[in-house]
Amino acid sequence: MLSRRDTQPESRGLEPSRYQRQQRQQIQDADIDPWTRIQGFFKMPSQTGLNELNINHGWPVMVLLPLAGLAKIFHWHATIVLVVNIVAIIFLSEAISISSDELAEHLGELQGALLSATFGNTVELTAGILALVHNQIPFAQSVMVGSILSDILLIFGCCLITASYNKDVLEFNSALAKTLSSLMMITAVTMLLPTALYSTFPVSEIDDRVLSFSRGTSLVLLVLYGGYLYFYLGTHKHLFLSSDSEASDDENDGDSSPAASRVSLVSSIIRLITAVAATVFCTELLLESTSDISKTLGVSEVFIAIVFIPIASNSTEGISVITASRTGDTDSAIRVIIDSLLQIGLFVIPFLVIIGWCIAEPMTLFFDSFQTVSMFLAILVVNHLLRDGQYAYIHGAMLLALYTSLVAAFYAY
Repeated sequence: MLSRRDTQPESRGLEPSRYQRQQRQQIQDADIDPWTRIQGFFKMPSQTGLNELNINHGWPVMVLLPLAGLAKIFHWHATIVLVVNIVAIIFLSEAISISSDELAEHLGELQGALLSATFGNTVELTAGILALVHNQIPFAQSVMVGSILSDILLIFGCCLITASYNKDVLEFNSALAKTLSSLMMITAVTMLLPTALYSTFPVSEIDDRVLSFSRGTSLVLLVLYGGYLYFYLGTHKHLFLSSDSEASDDENDGDSSPAASRVSLVSSIIRLITAVAATVFCTELLLESTSDISKTLGVSEVFIAIVFIPIASNSTEGISVITASRTGDTDSAIRVIIDSLLQIGLFVIPFLVIIGWCIAEPMTLFFDSFQTVSMFLAILVVNHLLRDGQYAYIHGAMLLALYTSLVAAFYAY
């Protein structure tokens, strides 16, 4: 027969009973919101198992790269070629992200964020250059549009949901949001102007005029991008710094030895260069197989460029931003996402136009009309949301709904 003290083990420091442990577990489970439960099921293996097992992140790439080469050499099924290269690009994007973050520790938060955003668009830049070399200008343009749409609709929508789920209406950093939204609108307008030019000039003169306009405007956009970097890294960097960045910098001063720092810097650069080279290899194989993949899957090459490639490229950055926004830090999410968009609109696309100019390829800012309208409307919606300054999870759901609708439209297009 149990005594009273046997039923109260806490008073004597004894282990709690099974019933008490079950009660405590039920209380802890009740405190976990549904999103946290769902999030646990969808963590990427590289974020959980590889880190917990302390396994090198490079081993999946070491397996996938030879498979990608064999798939091309022996003409494997197009679906296998697509899956192997897409998965390889996902892991390579993560490797680039990790190496960029390591370099960011040597460069500082702002320069590191810029570096991460630049190399975060490695796949888009590589696909664009390779498509230009192979005279596939519409494919290069579609990759750019798809990257912008996935950033501002898919990833940003998920960030808003994770940040504001089960919370009241939240607010953005007004100065940061308005500044970036204005630059975003300028990017959209410059890509909309060639469509307007096509409706004003005679057909016989339009191609040369739009080509000249695109090359001149690209130079202006590159200058604007330089001004944005000066604003971003120089005069107004306080708008882009997180609240605890200065404190963390002060804590880290003097902690690392110069020798260890140099070794870490060199190894990070080597890993970054290797990951970029492997990304170029996989992107080239994917680009060469797009025709077979399109026929096998029954989708257009434009759909592959707008949906598959951008999602694979932005997956690692997206997961990191979405996870960070879980704490309610949407300002960092806005900074990363809009900065990535500006990298595409103010640097990558104009840079591709200049490269096309150098290799005698007529790359212009005149995109497909449906793609241009879709991108402009998406940017307009996000711009309105940022300038409103307030958000709830329903706004993120609306962005995801818009992205899904556009994907369906591009599938039928």
